[in-house]
Amino acid sequence: MNILLIRFSSLGDVVLQTATIHWLKERFGEKLQIYFLTSKEFAPLLEGHSAIREVITYDRRSGESLSTLARRLKKNYSIDLLFDVHATTRSALLRLHLFSIPRLVIDKRRFERWLLQLPGLSKRWWSWSIFSLKPQVQRIPEDLQAVFHAPLLTTSPLTFTPALPAQTHPREYVVLAPVASFNSKHWPVTNYVLLAQRILQETNLDVVVVAGPADKHCEQFNTIKNERLVNLQGKTKLLESAAWLKGARVVVGNDSGMNHIAEAHGVKVITLFGPTHEAFGFAPHLSGSKTISHDLWCRPCSATGKRDCFRSEKFCLTLTTPERVWGELKGML
Repeated sequence: MNILLIRFSSLGDVVLQTATIHWLKERFGEKLQIYFLTSKEFAPLLEGHSAIREVITYDRRSGESLSTLARRLKKNYSIDLLFDVHATTRSALLRLHLFSIPRLVIDKRRFERWLLQLPGLSKRWWSWSIFSLKPQVQRIPEDLQAVFHAPLLTTSPLTFTPALPAQTHPREYVVLAPVASFNSKHWPVTNYVLLAQRILQETNLDVVVVAGPADKHCEQFNTIKNERLVNLQGKTKLLESAAWLKGARVVVGNDSGMNHIAEAHGVKVITLFGPTHEAFGFAPHLSGSKTISHDLWCRPCSATGKRDCFRSEKFCLTLTTPERVWGELKGML
């Protein structure tokens, strides 16, 4: 069987879907050929994956329409099953253009996530126990057990990123990843700067900052005049940043893909949650990783963090102090 797995974005979700690929390939082996359709910018995370026959890319900015993409897929690939793990309007439109191919659409538990965003409900302990979702790296493979009538062969589905560029650094270091797909999920960068200063003052570890060209707020780290701080904002490509994550003692970051990449390489993380919530299933899953968050009447206000904060201050993030994060980090070190 040839499966086309659809997950256009975002960074963390693409990494988490490798647990699904791992389960499928482990269970069915050479009988199954997996094609992975994703956005062009995330393809490097999947290239070289031994369980993927081919990574197919889609660049919406190029002007290619979904109908053109569908024609390209039908012309160049023999697909027996569409497996839509994105389950958005865009992926639904693509499925419509490929109407003749059987499909599976993952249950994203939208109803449960909507319930957990209701202010009155989200404060009640029983709502979390009833509606909270398992980590996605477990949830989707477990859903597939029922579909394929096939048990899990391992108890810990694995996330994956490909072989990374060689990267050496003369000293041990902590990585700070002050990035996220939406600004509402950003812990204030001034707090990250204070945390970096604390690490430099109280340990022998270096501090490495990973961020993309658009993350201009990370330029504030340049105010720290210390050779043990390495600010890579805008200086590395995705896989180069991943190589730095792989070599870290600990990664501290927002609810974002960088932390998922780090865990894919067995590196412990501290994830700072704000408008989203651990119960949605995107919390760290490695033993020893930590989360920091606050129970507030307004939290969670969004399943993805896309919605802007409606309060005068983002208390879900500003209540997290550099001292609190430093205390967790010091214990992990």
